[in-house]
Order: sequence, then C-alpha cells, then structure tokens
Amino acid sequence: MTSTVPSTPTQTPVVPGAVPNADKPKQNSTNRGASAPSYTVIKAASEGGNKRMLDVVFERLRFTIRSEWTTGQEVAEILETFEDVELEPPDRLTDEEKDDELLVEMWKEDVKQHVSEKRALVKAKRRLYSTVWKMMSKVLQGKVSGQNEFIERNVKHDVVWLVNTIRALVTDFDNAAPEFLSVSEALEKIVTFRQHENMDNADYVKDLMALIKVYEQYCG
Repeated sequence: MTSTVPSTPTQTPVVPGAVPNADKPKQNSTNRGASAPSYTVIKAASEGGNKRMLDVVFERLRFTIRSEWTTGQEVAEILETFEDVELEPPDRLTDEEKDDELLVEMWKEDVKQHVSEKRALVKAKRRLYSTVWKMMSKVLQGKVSGQNEFIERNVKHDVVWLVNTIRALVTDFDNAAPEFLSVSEALEKIVTFRQHENMDNADYVKDLMALIKVYEQYCG
C-alpha cells in the first residue's frame, strides 16, 4: 500500500524589516468611496478651493519652512500676514560710540551679519515663490498668469504679490475681469457674508477680514 505524503504549502521568505502585505492596496474608506480633499495642492475657487483649505496648506508650509529651511525662515510670516518682511539694520553708532574701537569693530561685525542675513532672505523669498507656484493647480496657475501684473511680478519673483493674488482667486475675486465688475463682486461678497451655523465668532471675524483685505488691496 502506497502512502501519500501531504504537500507542504509554499511559503514566501520573510525579509527582515519588511511589512506584511505592503504591496497590497489598503481597503479603507478612501479606496471605497470619494477621495479626501487634498491639502497639498492649492486650488482656485472654481475647482473647489476655499480659504480654509488655503489656510491649511499655508500653515503646513510655514511649519516646513521653520523646521527644515536653514536660512530665511522669516519668510514664513508672509504666509500668515500676507505682507512683506524685512530685517532691521543695526543702529548707527553715535559720535561718542565711534571713539570706542571695540564698539566700532562689533558694529562692523553686526553689519556683515545683517548683509548675510538680508541676502539669505532675498533668496528665501525667491525660493518660496517657486515652492508656492509648484503647489498650485494648473487651473490656478492659468488664472494667476492671466492677471494684469503677472509678467512684471513673475520676473521679480514677488512672493507677496503671488500669495495675495492666490488668496483673491481662492475667494473668487479675479483681477483679470473688468474693473467695475470685479469691484462690485468683491464688495458684494463682504456685504452678503454671513456666519454659518458651525462657524465660531473668531473664524467669522477672520474670514470677513480676509474678504475686506482683498477688497482693499485690489479695489482701493
């Protein structure tokens, strides 16, 4: 009588440090249903972008700048205030201080340090311009490129203008539209802005002030 030897299942060798089933797609709600909103791409209002999403993107970018950039971290403030940042130069020496050789040498070192930091800040602004541009959707890039001042501002890598233009387009204010229409739409957004049911007072004031700043910047 012949005996039958049960076959041994083939086993995949275990690689140290490997994660089991890492090559298989995860079965979660994102795969089964609609994808979650992306906070790594800045979108125009016409494609679903809004101020809250822009705030999240800029907040994460500010954190990256402050934690990973080795120079020019001051530019992170631009993403929060939407205003330019500059470094204050060392105070000039008084006539009395100029007679102190040690103070003079220290002042010269401070000036050298200031020049170095100022150059780093200029480079950081250009870097931030390129970084923000790459994070924009193709639609938003097209809208920004269509703005009246784009050619001049792009040559200068004017990041302050760029982030303010993005904020305006995210709130659906298009500077490329006829002026009288743009002004009317911007003002209408302020007048008709209402506090939503799930919006607290702080967020309401913040969003309203953002609309007012857009109006003031582009409409005077």
